[in-house]
Amino acid sequence: MLLGDPGSGKTTAFEVESEATEKGYLISARNFLRTFDVSTHTEWRDKTFFIDGLDEVRAGTPNARTPFDEILRRLGMLGKPRFRLSCRQANWLGNNDLTNLKSVSPDSNVSSLRLDPLENSDVAEILKASPHVDDTAAFIAEARDRRIYGLLTNPQSLDLLVKAVAGNGSWPESRLEMFERACRQMVLEHNEEHQAARESTIAVHTPTSEELLDAAGRLCAVQLLSGVAGYTSGLGQPSENYPAADKCDGISLNLLRFTRSTKLFKDESDNRFAPVHRHIAEFLGARHIAGLIRDGLPARRVVSLMTGEDGIVVTEMRGLSAWLAA
Repeated sequence: MLLGDPGSGKTTAFEVESEATEKGYLISARNFLRTFDVSTHTEWRDKTFFIDGLDEVRAGTPNARTPFDEILRRLGMLGKPRFRLSCRQANWLGNNDLTNLKSVSPDSNVSSLRLDPLENSDVAEILKASPHVDDTAAFIAEARDRRIYGLLTNPQSLDLLVKAVAGNGSWPESRLEMFERACRQMVLEHNEEHQAARESTIAVHTPTSEELLDAAGRLCAVQLLSGVAGYTSGLGQPSENYPAADKCDGISLNLLRFTRSTKLFKDESDNRFAPVHRHIAEFLGARHIAGLIRDGLPARRVVSLMTGEDGIVVTEMRGLSAWLAA
């Protein structure tokens, strides 16, 4: 069992480990649950499963036990194969979950591991490999002086901070400014061939960075509030978890095409795409909703979409709610 904070590198660790493991098989928890009859996948029976993102399927359900129980049932149907499972620390139910996992373990034992924050040597090594950082020691010292060294110990926030500083050479004054700058860097097209192709297509309007960020924010807001995994585009077959992207009201097909090709989104499979990370989705979604509220959308209407019957923000909306407040 692999636990970690958002952006700590759980998915990346699974990608590396599954490739290094003989007969390793990486699959998202969502896609694992979409397989209604695992008995038909005879090729799975000798695999070591790396099931990534229990938190993503658990957070969007009224009962946190339901998706977890379904994963246990499928592992049982597959004959209790070797497996690895990842989850955010906040969505893990501790010993209760661990005890239930043991029931489908090949030897009735399960190890619980946690991804530690990056150590000083890790931070230095990553920064040395970055083309955007000329002086590693100076970068770390500046982060300490600004009392934001904690951002360097998380792989994702470290990456975003480097992007933010690289954008205009100065340091962001807040976490909000860091995300804003980093996302603006991510919508830019750095590939010269793609830049030339855009410039040569005179008949097609090339969206501005602001248009791309707002469209991305709308896609992220709808995805988070509806609980879907992502979107389907082109000739892909839409599903309940991946609805057609062109059904997202307010985004033209041309704008949609440019937006999904930015680094703010990642390709899944079968013409499906999703935000590159939930952290990014929460920031961009809140950014878009804040703009709608400034334009007259009642804030109470938005809050009602994020709260339960008790008036408290539901677990899966905490990040979106915090960014909206910011």
